[in-house]
Amino acid sequence: MGKFFPQKDLQDIIKRYVAGHASAEEIRFIEEYYNFLGEGADKIGETDEISNLELQTFKSIQANIASQQKPRSIPFYKYAAAAALLITLSTGWYFLLNRKSFTTATLPSAKIENLDILPGTDKATLTLANGTKIVLDDETPENISDRHGVKISKTKDGLLVYTVAGSQDSLNTTAYNTISTPKGGQYQVILPDGTKVWLNAASSLKYPEVFSGKQRSVTLTGEAYFEVAKNKAKPFEVETQNQHVVVLGTHFNINGYMDDHTIKTTLLEGQVKVSNLKSSKILKPGEQAIAGLAKNSTINVSTDVDINDETAWKNGLFQFNDSDLKIILNQLERWYNIKIDYSTVPNKRYNGMVPRKSKLSEVLKMLEKTGNIKFELIEGRQLKVIADHK
Repeated sequence: MGKFFPQKDLQDIIKRYVAGHASAEEIRFIEEYYNFLGEGADKIGETDEISNLELQTFKSIQANIASQQKPRSIPFYKYAAAAALLITLSTGWYFLLNRKSFTTATLPSAKIENLDILPGTDKATLTLANGTKIVLDDETPENISDRHGVKISKTKDGLLVYTVAGSQDSLNTTAYNTISTPKGGQYQVILPDGTKVWLNAASSLKYPEVFSGKQRSVTLTGEAYFEVAKNKAKPFEVETQNQHVVVLGTHFNINGYMDDHTIKTTLLEGQVKVSNLKSSKILKPGEQAIAGLAKNSTINVSTDVDINDETAWKNGLFQFNDSDLKIILNQLERWYNIKIDYSTVPNKRYNGMVPRKSKLSEVLKMLEKTGNIKFELIEGRQLKVIADHK
């Protein structure tokens, strides 16, 4: 497997490269990056804003390569373009795969240039306790509901906000609301207690209009990132598929998509207790609980987890670290609202990063550059993966 360099290490790699202290593997990483990126790197700077740091790095690497005696097979401006992208990654993308998978075999060109399917947007459906369904999009009025002492409103930025008049414990209501995102949608909600929730595509969150009683309990399907408002007297609880998470005040991500076949709870801050019918684990920051969907699945705790990978979606990125191709394609299906036939997908694992704002055709082209794999349009929004198993 090609070396995966975490985002926080990229600037150090560039500095070592410029100073002539980079390892052979790090030099190869920078040089191969452009080969994977292809013609897109030539255009860096034409449409993207480049920071002073990026511009300085561009000039430094340009001067460094120009001063070397031995010729390079790739023009030095391309190294600089790749380096500039590597510094922030928010302005670009990259993929790495096992070097052995790169061959000169020619595959039929994929007809993906017409797959300019736009990425997902902020959209969801709010279902009130009385069954009323409200579509949350740009056309939704700011004031949605005001009853039981609870005001529900939507900001211009696409944020659903609950505002409670007075003490929640004094309000006599057991009404539950549900916010659901479709494929190709995401949304953010501030719950009645001030807890912030980012809901990923094809997900839903059920919660009470007010958190009265001794606990704050919500039910999640799919994936969400939580920043829980602190209240030691009233623990926050998340119910998922055969799993129960209890927190006091913390930041964490839960990924419980059925088609991924696992539930992953990743802790960034604080402390959480993850339980199911078979076991119970307490997580520390930087740890991840992994369990199957079955009720009797064992919960395993991993300390070898990159939290940036798990929360990249919240920050507008697809980010993969030794990820199975099927998991990657599941994410594309949910975000672009497409269907992919991957019955012939090879057993390969990928490292990489792609902005979620990219068009589908751009993402697929990058995946094709990583090895012997291509995509074909079947009809409508249905695609098929065709791969060389050599």
